[in-house]
Amino acid sequence: MLLLFAIPSTICALYFIYNVIRIPTFRKRFQNQTLIILVCIILLDIVLNISITMSFYARGYVGIQTQSFCYYWQFIDYSFTSLVIWSKAIFTFERYILVFYPNLLRSQRKRLIFHYAPLILMYIYLILFYLLNTFLYTCRNKPQYYAHLCGTQCLDNLSGLSTFNWIFNILFPVFVIIFGSLLLLIRVLWTRREMQRNLRNWSKNWKMIVQLLAIVFMYMMVWLPLSIVSLITTLSQSVPFVFSSIENYLYFSSYLCEMCVPMAALFLAPEIIQKLRRHRPSSIMDIASVTVAQHL
Repeated sequence: MLLLFAIPSTICALYFIYNVIRIPTFRKRFQNQTLIILVCIILLDIVLNISITMSFYARGYVGIQTQSFCYYWQFIDYSFTSLVIWSKAIFTFERYILVFYPNLLRSQRKRLIFHYAPLILMYIYLILFYLLNTFLYTCRNKPQYYAHLCGTQCLDNLSGLSTFNWIFNILFPVFVIIFGSLLLLIRVLWTRREMQRNLRNWSKNWKMIVQLLAIVFMYMMVWLPLSIVSLITTLSQSVPFVFSSIENYLYFSSYLCEMCVPMAALFLAPEIIQKLRRHRPSSIMDIASVTVAQHL
């Protein structure tokens, strides 16, 4: 199942990045920058992390059975998961600002304060958080080479830190994504008459909203129940087996949800779609001309 999503997701991500390089207007447009970063992070996650997960589910055990490799796998899995979620949360917040308060992100100074600084600081914090709690804090957990991520992580042994991790690093950005997107949609529908007076702004804003909601819908289906179930298992002393099974299923589904993002980003990017449409008629004309030539 992961492979069926990983192949088209990787192709879409590579084609998306290829067009980012080839189309300067798309690359330089401010509202696309966080989305470009998000797709790049997901591509790295597929190559460095999800590929290991696919190998694990194909074999039924961890391929490289060393404790250092387990630490590496846990670090990149936790890091990429939180990086993707926080990137999406910042992406949601920026869409709201760009639609209703565009002046806040118009100057370079304001972009530095409200865009670049939060993005860089959050990435540094998340990487350092999981780096310190994976490699520097060591525990006596014996690696379970027949379990996903080699079994229980050392971070999960610290109830206070584990709870903080799920609440702030995972649950909080998930709620920002879901409720921020719903708030954006409600406010757009409420003020659509005023926005439709300026047809150019309405068309541009509506494309951003559709792009956002397509990605958010997938997060609502997977990450909201996963966050709640994981928080319950973290806070509970004894966890029923059914909760553990649901958590494992939803965590597996989160990979599928993540790999849908490059496909949604590609097909909802107007510059890339226009480029594909420009090539399509020419190819049809070439085929038609060859067919006519064969009959003459």
